[in-house]
Amino acid sequence: MKRSEWRFALLLMLAFFASMPGLLARWGVESSNRETAIAAEFLDIEAVALESGLGVLQALDGLRAEGLTAVAVSELTGKELVEGRLPLEFGPGFEFFDDVTEISDRAVIRVKKDASFSEEIENYIRLRFPDAAFERNGKYLSVILPVSFQSTAEMGILPDFTGLESAKKAGVALIYRPSPSPGVPGEDVSKALEWVLERYKPVGAVIPRGAVLPAYPDIEPLSRVLRDKKTPVAKVEFSRQIGSARLEKALFPLILPLHSVLDEEVIVRGISRDELVDRFVRAARERSVRILYIRPSPFFSGDRLEQMKRESRVITTRIEGLGLKKGWPSTYPLVRTGILSAFSLSLMTLLLMLKTVTRFVDGKKRTVTRRVLLYDLVLILVSGILTPVLLKVSLASRIFGALAASFGAAEATLVALDGNDRPIKRMLAGAGVAILAGLVIASFFGNTWYMLRMATFSGVKIALVFPPMVVLLYDLRRRIHPESLEQVLSRPPLWGEIVLFAFLFGMAGIVLLRSGNVSFVPGWEKTFRETLEQLLIARPRTKEFMAGYPCLVLWYVTSRMGLWERYREVFRLGGTLAFSSVINSFCHFHTHLSFILLRVVNGLWAGAVMGLLFSALIVWVVLPAWRRWGRLLTS
Repeated sequence: MKRSEWRFALLLMLAFFASMPGLLARWGVESSNRETAIAAEFLDIEAVALESGLGVLQALDGLRAEGLTAVAVSELTGKELVEGRLPLEFGPGFEFFDDVTEISDRAVIRVKKDASFSEEIENYIRLRFPDAAFERNGKYLSVILPVSFQSTAEMGILPDFTGLESAKKAGVALIYRPSPSPGVPGEDVSKALEWVLERYKPVGAVIPRGAVLPAYPDIEPLSRVLRDKKTPVAKVEFSRQIGSARLEKALFPLILPLHSVLDEEVIVRGISRDELVDRFVRAARERSVRILYIRPSPFFSGDRLEQMKRESRVITTRIEGLGLKKGWPSTYPLVRTGILSAFSLSLMTLLLMLKTVTRFVDGKKRTVTRRVLLYDLVLILVSGILTPVLLKVSLASRIFGALAASFGAAEATLVALDGNDRPIKRMLAGAGVAILAGLVIASFFGNTWYMLRMATFSGVKIALVFPPMVVLLYDLRRRIHPESLEQVLSRPPLWGEIVLFAFLFGMAGIVLLRSGNVSFVPGWEKTFRETLEQLLIARPRTKEFMAGYPCLVLWYVTSRMGLWERYREVFRLGGTLAFSSVINSFCHFHTHLSFILLRVVNGLWAGAVMGLLFSALIVWVVLPAWRRWGRLLTS
């Protein structure tokens, strides 16, 4: 290794060692928070129990034996009360009173004084609707709510006391789901919620129902009650509920990630039950989701209780096989970004940028002088000066993170492609640069805020686009490509270049479109991915083992054989995908570091194997066929 390479390596290691405290803190949090809960809605359990001819408690015992951890009980809406969810009558005033026009359209509850939960209903209504009027007439209690009957269809009126008592008797963790409350002051909503949390404690989590958060927009009383009771709110993946983001920020870090698949999505996309199980396992494994919310099939005509049992059993078995534990999860402790993590990101970013600039400026110059050593000391000093800026200014930290990812992928590619000799060593060196850059980024952004996805990393897209541009400009400037940029621009384009450019442009568009979006992944590839997940636990990313690393191997082979000098630049540009993808993996701060490292290793060896297979196909099949058919065409 040349002296300049030693300097670069030593500075890389300095940045890495500075990031270690942050990485160890994150590793500790991830190692101690592995409990994963399987939850189901009480109304669903009640329905499948009835279908099977069993009592709710019997069905609950059977599901618990197969892995069910928690039961979600909802605050019932006016529509659900009309359907008979509680032993009471609910309707407009004119159905209960004669000649009272001023309350004819008001919502009215009538319950027998000796009915189940009559006392609880009265106590709850006095908190939820303090302006309600109460009338006692013989054996009935009538409650005239200060809202119209028509407005209560999707409004939370009363808790499902049957579900709350059943969950309490069954001894399962309880999740409470308050419903929207249009027109009801936030203070009244919070008082009613506090009553439920106190009476049925401990409530493991709250998952608000509906399109709008209860008490929105006045969420301060609601968040205050949840903080006082230390009750976390579930952060539902891909939810668009109005107001939920504000509540999550107010309660941070009292948050538990939750994954759920709505019946509408299952029906529209035709998702099979096995695919659903895979999605739940993947959410727990890859995204550290800690509540898996299962539902019975909306169109299965068989025994749906047995189906839920089987799916609970399979999910439990698979997640335990991945090192996770069955049980009610705890929230993450508050982990902040340390000063050493900020210094490591500052140093890594400046070092990678300086290294790239140096490549363009002095090319092959590799001398070490006192002046160069002084430059290194200045670099470390400037990194220290910028450290508090990264800690205090979020925009600066996001910019430095994006720059570290972009220049890290570019430099890793150039390190791997510095020559075609010793390809294994060069590929490992490039992967090492990308891994170190990724770990430094993971150390800085691996705090609780990012681990819970309260914010997302903003450098993923640019890290895919920027490295190929750097590699192309470098190759044109250093004449690694047979022509310079001036020569390419001064002559008419070749047909082969036009086709190649169109191909690269199309592939770049596909990569950007698919990045972080499974909607554009074809069915056969999803099946292939799921097979790899079963075999390797951490599936290598497609951009690494099917494109990036194979392109590196193909460039080593074609350059050593002197093949396709004008067109093999495509392999060098394609190689950037490998290292961009590696760094991108470390930017998934909600994924366990152990899983990311395993995925990166799997991508490296699997990509090298795929590259060797492609190379063998070219050397032993394509080239002989080309020589043979080429002679026939020219004879």
